[in-house]
This record gives sequence, structure tokens and C-alpha cells, in this order.
Amino acid sequence: MPKREAPAHQRPKQQNKYESKGKNKNNEEDDSSSRGQQQKRQRMERQKQQATGELKLEARKKWEELRRGDLDPEVRKAKMQEMMELIQGRIKEITFKHDMSRVVQTCLKYGSSSQRASIAEELDGTYLELSRSTYGRHILVRLLKYCPKQRRAIIGAFYGHVRKLVRHKDAASVLEECYAVYANAAQRWDLVAEFYGNEFAVFKDGSAEGSLEAVLAAHPQKRATILSALRATVVPLLEKGTVQYSIVHRALLDYIRHADAKERQEVIETMRELVVEILHTREGAQAGMLCLLHGTPKDRKAIVKAMKPYLRKICCEEHGYAVLVEALDCVDDTVFMAKAVLQDVGDMVGELLGDQYGRRVPLYVLAGRNAQYVGSEALRVLAAGDAVRAETSKKDAAQRQRELRASFVGAMAQWVAANARAAVFEPFLSQAVAETLVHEDGAPGAAWAAVRALLAADDETAMRVLTDAVANRVVTTCIKARDAYARDVLEALAADGAGRLRAAACAGAFPVRALLEAPATAQRTRQLLADAAGSIRDAMAGAERKRTFEAILAGL
Repeated sequence: MPKREAPAHQRPKQQNKYESKGKNKNNEEDDSSSRGQQQKRQRMERQKQQATGELKLEARKKWEELRRGDLDPEVRKAKMQEMMELIQGRIKEITFKHDMSRVVQTCLKYGSSSQRASIAEELDGTYLELSRSTYGRHILVRLLKYCPKQRRAIIGAFYGHVRKLVRHKDAASVLEECYAVYANAAQRWDLVAEFYGNEFAVFKDGSAEGSLEAVLAAHPQKRATILSALRATVVPLLEKGTVQYSIVHRALLDYIRHADAKERQEVIETMRELVVEILHTREGAQAGMLCLLHGTPKDRKAIVKAMKPYLRKICCEEHGYAVLVEALDCVDDTVFMAKAVLQDVGDMVGELLGDQYGRRVPLYVLAGRNAQYVGSEALRVLAAGDAVRAETSKKDAAQRQRELRASFVGAMAQWVAANARAAVFEPFLSQAVAETLVHEDGAPGAAWAAVRALLAADDETAMRVLTDAVANRVVTTCIKARDAYARDVLEALAADGAGRLRAAACAGAFPVRALLEAPATAQRTRQLLADAAGSIRDAMAGAERKRTFEAILAGL
């Protein structure tokens, strides 16, 4: 007889497999949490057994409160006093750990001048060691920032060790902070002079006007020794790619300036891919310009190709744009430059023209070495290299400029045609409008049509263009540059019976004076204004500035 199955309510309850997994998971989480807490307790016990263990634990607790940004100033002052009482006298023991380094940095940030001085005094004698520490170097940077009286001692601690420190991954950043931000001229010279040999690492002259040129002029017999020492420092840095520091840029510039042709060429070949990394400083940009100037056509193209992905940033760099200008000034292959540089510059010309430095590259292509657009420092370096450029570049400078301009002016003309209404009233943008119209080849195109349309618009718009301090310069420049522009302006102003021309003359507008002086429009302008002399005199009587009125009347 088969065995009967028990009723459902009497059967033993089976455990759901998913429920089992959930319980196991919860158990695992509980076990993991308990293990984490156990490890934390063990870690704290180990720290307590250290000589500074109790100090570190207590300091971290106080630091959590002290570093809060919303802390009341009086409360922070009290907390700071408690912290100083805790760590004073033992700061050297705790500065090389990452957590306690943060504690000391916070004390330097929020402490009073006397508390900061106390910390600096305790750390005196360890500055060199701190600079080489992964965590201690941050304390040294804070000391430089918050303790001005200690800067001389910190910088002095580096004397005799510069060549080693510049190769150290941690110390190099502190050395750069000293050199680029806090050192005076004499201290910068004492630091960089160590690249010239052991003699300069030991004996410091403290000269604020120190330079390698002065040293070589005073001691020409040391030239070979100095350049050999400089090369021994510079070449390993180039091979390692450690060229981001301005003190290294200064050393590179000195070497490229004074090395003979063969040694210079070897360094240029090594650094041509690295030029893009050094052009953010003045010395680095000048070193990059010299690499382009003295390099072979292959070197020059390699440097330009390396810069291509960063053109926007380079154009807007205070010093970097000059390297791009140098490339445009010495690379003979203008077809290559048009494809590698000018095509991209044309695509972003609207953005560049609004930037203080970015505008200089497109304006250089249009107007050449115009001191109004290109910085004086860049012009000086360009002019100093003309003799070398004459030997290393086969193409005539004027021809190179014409070819570059011809490949670029079309993009500028498109931008002017699209933006003339706003651009003619903006100081920076109006210069680009004027230079584009002056250098555009052939018959007047869409760019000039956009400007002429403003003069042919309603009376208010036309008078605003003619009398605005910025816009009238664009029109005046165009009248003086080309007879076709002068005739178009006169036609636009005379279209309504010369009413606009007379109104502009009575307003003392510069374009009217330019029309009277331009050979193509002088006679007709005089005829149209012949009966307006009285009105012009009446307007001049009430004007503060009378020179333009006087010139207009003299032209009649």
C-alpha cells in the first residue's frame, strides 16, 4: 500500500534558494564590515605604539575641525592655538607623512604670522630634505607662500644642488616655484648659473644683471667649459622629456644662443618634438623661435606638425604666439604652412580676433611685422634673426608674405562679410576688418560690400559709422588705401543729394577729410560741399576739437 503524503500544513518548510542567498549575502556583508572595523582598530593600535602615534591621532581629530571652511574666525583662532600647543616642538617628526603633511599645511594656511614663523623655525635646516619628499614638498610650497621672511633661506638651501634637484621628480616642482614665482633677479641668476659648472655652484656673485653673455664677455677662456657643463645638464633633460620648467627653458635658451652650429643642430634635432612644451614662458618661446630659425627645413616642419594639435592654445599664449609667427616668417614652404596652420587659423579666426594675443597671428599674416599688432619682444627676436634667416631661407621675405596672405585673406574676407555690422565698432575687430579690406586682391568683394552697405543704410547708421571713434578709422583707412573704395564711399554719401556728406562734414568726420585728400574723389567732393562752407564754420565754432573742421575747410 503506497505511503500517503502528509498534508501541506504538516510538511517541513523548505528554505527558498533566493532567500538563502540573501541571508548569505547579508552575512558576508556583516563579516566584511566587522573585518574592516577590526583592521581599522588594529591599524590604530599600531599607530599608538609608534613614538608619535598618540600625537598623530589627536592632531588629525583637531585638523578635521580646523580645516572646515565655515568655521567662525574666533573659533578657528582657538582651535589653531590648541593645534600649535599639540604639535609645537615635534613638527620635524611628523612632516614626512601624507596625513600629517596636510595638518602642517593647514596650520600654515590659517595660523597667525607668529605661528607660521614658529613652524618655519622648527623646519629650518630640513628644507632640502622636504623638497625631495613626496609629501614634504607641499609644506615647503606653503612656507614660500605664507612666510616671506623665510624665502631667502629656502632658496639659499638649494644653492649647490640645483643640477640634482632639477632631475628629481618632487624637488623640481619646488625649485620651479622658487625660480619662477618668488626669487628676485639676483637669486634667479644664482640658481640658473649652476648649470654653467661647479665654479658657479660654489661661488655666488649675487648680481641682479647676471647673464651668460656677460660671463663669456668677461671670461672668454671659460666658454668651452661652460658650454660643456650646460650641455651635460640640458641634453639628459631633453632625452628624459623633463622640459616643463622655466629654469630649464632659460638653460636651453642660453645653450642654443651660444653653442656652435654643429652642437646647436644636435640639440635642435633632439628637442624639435618638445618645442610645443616650452613655449608658454618667455625664455621657452625664444628658444623655440631660435630652433625654427637655425633648424633645417625638416626640423621646421617637424616643429610645426607638433604644434598643429594645439594651435588654438598656442595662438592665445602670451609668449607662444611668437613661435607661430617665427614659423610663418621662416618656413619657405608656404603651401605646407597654409595647410598645416593657416587653414585651422582661418576656421577659428572669429575666436582668435577677440583674444588679446590670438589676434596677433592672423594680423601678422595680413600686415607683416607691424608694431601695432605684433609684440615688441617678438619683433626684436625676429629682427635679430634676419641675418641668419637670409642664409637658411631661400625664398624672399616679401614673396613669402604675399603667398601666405593670398592663402589666408579669403577666410578673413568671409569673416568680415558675415560680421562687419558689429566688427567695425569694436577696437580689436575693426583692425582686422581694415587690414582685410586693404590687402584683399582683385575687385572689391563681399567683405567690402558688407561695409559699404552700412554707409548706404539709413541716415542714423551711416552717421554712426562716419563719426564713431572706431568705425570711422576703418572707412578712412579704406579711402586712403584704394581709389575704388573712395569712389564707393562718396557714391554712398552722395546718393540722396549729398545730404549725408554735408551732415558728416558738419560733424567733423574724418572720412570726409580723407575724401577731400584722395585723388580719385577730391574734385567731386569739393563740388558737393561747395555751398556747405558756412554750415561747417558754424559747426566748428561750437566744437571742442577744430583740427578736422579746419582740414575740411582747407580742402574746399
